[in-house]
Amino acid sequence: MSLSSGARLDVATHADARSRLLAELAGTPARKGYAIAYDLLRNRAEAEEAVQEALARACEAIADLRDPAAAPAWFLRIVTTMCLRTLRRRRLKKRLFGWWPGSEGEIDVAPTTADTGADDIAERMHAMATIEPRAALEGHQALGAMLSKLDALSPQQRTALVLRYGHDLPVAEVAGLLGVELATVKTHLVRGLARLRDLMEEHR
Repeated sequence: MSLSSGARLDVATHADARSRLLAELAGTPARKGYAIAYDLLRNRAEAEEAVQEALARACEAIADLRDPAAAPAWFLRIVTTMCLRTLRRRRLKKRLFGWWPGSEGEIDVAPTTADTGADDIAERMHAMATIEPRAALEGHQALGAMLSKLDALSPQQRTALVLRYGHDLPVAEVAGLLGVELATVKTHLVRGLARLRDLMEEHR
């Protein structure tokens, strides 16, 4: 076999591996990734973009995947990273200009006056795991008011809360998706919940 033939074979093998990976991720992992992205960003277009970019990046970085069985979790971590990047970009634009693109468009939470107690924030977020995002937001005014306060949290706190209480993920899995230590996730959760309680109390 000539060197050029070997190179062509390597390219073909790599392309085949990318195709298999894309086929695997395009099903349940992509749907789960979209659900996470939607709950984090509350914007369909941005959630779709995050998933599409994550799929593209996963295919480009397939050589970094040591264990094929870990592909779904690896992909969800990429989705989470894409969402964190979007949240940080939003936060920066809001600080600089007082707005971010889409803030006057398709956001599925409308600020309302909350009459619920702050102590059940975690329980209400936990309940989101069993219902569709849109049904949760449209059907519960108090929940919508609470979720609108997530913008005041850091991207890491927001993501930790949504993954833990919105998607019922174990703390260890949240740490894996965020790429941080277990203790760091616990800190994000404690501080994020405390901040939400303060914000909810201010509007009682």
